[in-house]
Amino acid sequence: MSENGSGPGQDSTDARGDDGQQSSGSLSATAPVEVDAKPVSHSFRYSLNFPSIGQCIIINNKNFDRRTGMNQRNGTDVDAANALKVFTKLGYKVKVYNDQTVDQMKQVLTAVSKEDHSCSASFICVLLSHGDEGVFFGTDGSVDLKLLTSLFRGDRCRSLVGKPKLFFIQACRGTELDAGIETGIETDSGDDTTRIPVEADFLYAFSTAPGYYSWRNTQTGSWFMQSLCEMISKYGKELDILHIMTRVNHKVAVEFESVSNSPGFHAKKQIPCIASMLTKEMYFSP
Repeated sequence: MSENGSGPGQDSTDARGDDGQQSSGSLSATAPVEVDAKPVSHSFRYSLNFPSIGQCIIINNKNFDRRTGMNQRNGTDVDAANALKVFTKLGYKVKVYNDQTVDQMKQVLTAVSKEDHSCSASFICVLLSHGDEGVFFGTDGSVDLKLLTSLFRGDRCRSLVGKPKLFFIQACRGTELDAGIETGIETDSGDDTTRIPVEADFLYAFSTAPGYYSWRNTQTGSWFMQSLCEMISKYGKELDILHIMTRVNHKVAVEFESVSNSPGFHAKKQIPCIASMLTKEMYFSP
């Protein structure tokens, strides 16, 4: 609606020019713009019509410099092995990098981002380490997670423009604990009660919600990676990634609960967190 309330207006930015007036950087011309071409038929599914489905980089940090005060991440090798198996089976060329310092992680991902991915349909990165909100730990310290992921932005990795770039991050995002909340769940035998995380049922692939601990079993691996690998193995050939991740959320939320002798850490829950900027549906098979 135009300012006088009649007729269509034009799109413009909410910015002020140097003269105090609205910026003249209108996003649309004063008259319709046309081209003498057949309308483009858009697909809502990422194309897999490439020689390779792509690369998968796994950074698996288990042992940390004593000066960091970080504990050894027992069970993470199980996560790395499961991810290697699952993504290799899907056709990805998988490389595993163990116990990487901050500089080594930067070097590895910078080198990969500068490679030519023209023949690849997608890219996957699995990050396994300690963490906090917005940061990820190398064996000698922390780095902003955004610094690592931004290496694959469209303006920095042109051969992956328009292609899905999937990051799976198993790391804590804070020190909060989710005690869960009782809810009624309908079952074949009638109404029953179970406990789900208080952060569940929000639509926001991090292993946990912002601010919370992320749980890992020292023998079977992290809750998130166990669930991720199982759900991809089961549904990777039929569902798109967001539907798969929703099933991962459900499995972690319902089937896992902490068992700990540490005061305050027993019987806690966890909910993974999906933040998607995908513009199409991502399937692992045609």
